[in-house]
Amino acid sequence: LLEAYHQWRGWAAKSAGDYTFHVAVTWWSDQVHEEMGTLVRNHGVNSFKHFMAYKNAIMADDETLVRSFRRALELGAIPTVHAENGELVFQLQKELLEKGITGPRAHPLSRPPAVEAEAANRAIAIANVLGTPLYIVHVSCKESLDAITRARAAGQRVYGEALAGHLIVDDSVYEHPDFDYAAGHVMSPPFRSKEHQKALWQGLQGGNLHTTATDHCTFCAEQKAAGRNDFTKIPNGCGGVEDRMAVIWDEGVNSGKLTPSEFVRVTSANAAQIFNIYPRKGLIAAGSDADIVVWDPEGTRTISARTQHNKGGFNVFEGRTVKGIPSTTVAAGKVVYHRGELRAVEGAGRHIDRPAFAPITAR
Repeated sequence: LLEAYHQWRGWAAKSAGDYTFHVAVTWWSDQVHEEMGTLVRNHGVNSFKHFMAYKNAIMADDETLVRSFRRALELGAIPTVHAENGELVFQLQKELLEKGITGPRAHPLSRPPAVEAEAANRAIAIANVLGTPLYIVHVSCKESLDAITRARAAGQRVYGEALAGHLIVDDSVYEHPDFDYAAGHVMSPPFRSKEHQKALWQGLQGGNLHTTATDHCTFCAEQKAAGRNDFTKIPNGCGGVEDRMAVIWDEGVNSGKLTPSEFVRVTSANAAQIFNIYPRKGLIAAGSDADIVVWDPEGTRTISARTQHNKGGFNVFEGRTVKGIPSTTVAAGKVVYHRGELRAVEGAGRHIDRPAFAPITAR
């Protein structure tokens, strides 16, 4: 864990904006137990990520989950999970390939909502038995949201995250005849039907989903093409971090699904509070970091890979015209973006230490 942390700290030295890390626990040993403590006490890490998917790669089995969750509780850290049943995904992938279904349309078929819901329920149950708080990343379906809602109604500390892509893009993209287009949308969990999108918006409105993200992880067309004849070899990941706030405002606030205050909570303040960097982040006040977005609710922009600042050659929101855009961004008191002009400075970003939570001794 420490080796991975220091490697990413080195890569992040060029970051133009402040950053902080989850560290993934993908196996268990005495060394992992010890290094979790070192990361929390000495390096400002207070969250550990667990992939319940990706068998034969980074999937954490139940023993790893139990031991890591318990250790996180001791340290005052919060576990996060990617909730998909990796064994079920593996078996479904094999069956689809055997049937000759090899293209991107097989991707969502191998990861149906029930596969995600099973893992979400299992992680919630483990956390409940141990008395550990839990954060579930990229909740994509109604069934996972239902599991979070039930747990929270019973008083359990469970937090859910929705991705901008899951809120906006539906699963019809996988039926597109152009391989590059369909493969460009391959991420996990996959994009879902409009029924699930509606549920996710209701989760944000009702307070059972708390944050919004993009799971920004880009691959070029050549990399995606590795799975041209086998969908399981298409690298999983899409971009979106540049467009997150605009598409959520456009689809959420302009439609009346969210108020402007709710928008601020789910795009900023809640994340700062959940991960214990509030009020340094997530608040405009004396003593807080001067990280401010000036929002123009009447401004418009048409999203395109041709005009985006990030270097990926694909955009899942391609062609969408949004109303409501950032006009100016201030980071650490300096203007880093103003009306289309990017003024970010490489290396200006700082690693943000996140203090441990007080260990919870009673439930």
